[in-house]
Amino acid sequence: MKRTAILLLALLLLLSFGCKEADDPNAVFVDPNAVRGGEYGELYFEANGARFGIYDETEAVLSALPAYRSTFTGQSCAFETEDVSYFFAGFEITANEIDGTSRVTAIRLDDDTVKTPQGLYIGMPEEDAISAFPALYEADWNLVDGTALLSVTIVDGAIYGVTYTPAIGEN
Repeated sequence: MKRTAILLLALLLLLSFGCKEADDPNAVFVDPNAVRGGEYGELYFEANGARFGIYDETEAVLSALPAYRSTFTGQSCAFETEDVSYFFAGFEITANEIDGTSRVTAIRLDDDTVKTPQGLYIGMPEEDAISAFPALYEADWNLVDGTALLSVTIVDGAIYGVTYTPAIGEN
């Protein structure tokens, strides 16, 4: 119930804020030409024994995972195609079509039932996160490796959000 309420709140916030307009000087759009497939270094996610990351082909990722619980399709703020989100127990994957192929463009942890390969999870105390992944802390909780950016949000001394997205520019 709590997870459903959080997902609905997130959806309402997205719809209320909408995407930034193309002429907005603060808008950041992902360059689809940056796709280098699988060059996510240590910033990958693992579930059901499958290792995957940003720009991996969605079909291959989905075939290696258990069935998703639900999907949501909506306007993308970063790509010219729609976002397609696949919801699993504890995490979600967002995909977009890039050059005719559906690719993973975001991975988000939704609750404390899943961890990153480095052991990070929602609710983890900040001190434990620093010990588990010092390079992420040293990068001010936004670490780029290859084509991936791992962003961790800290609120009240604990991990509040963990998201993998495409890296903007070169690392």
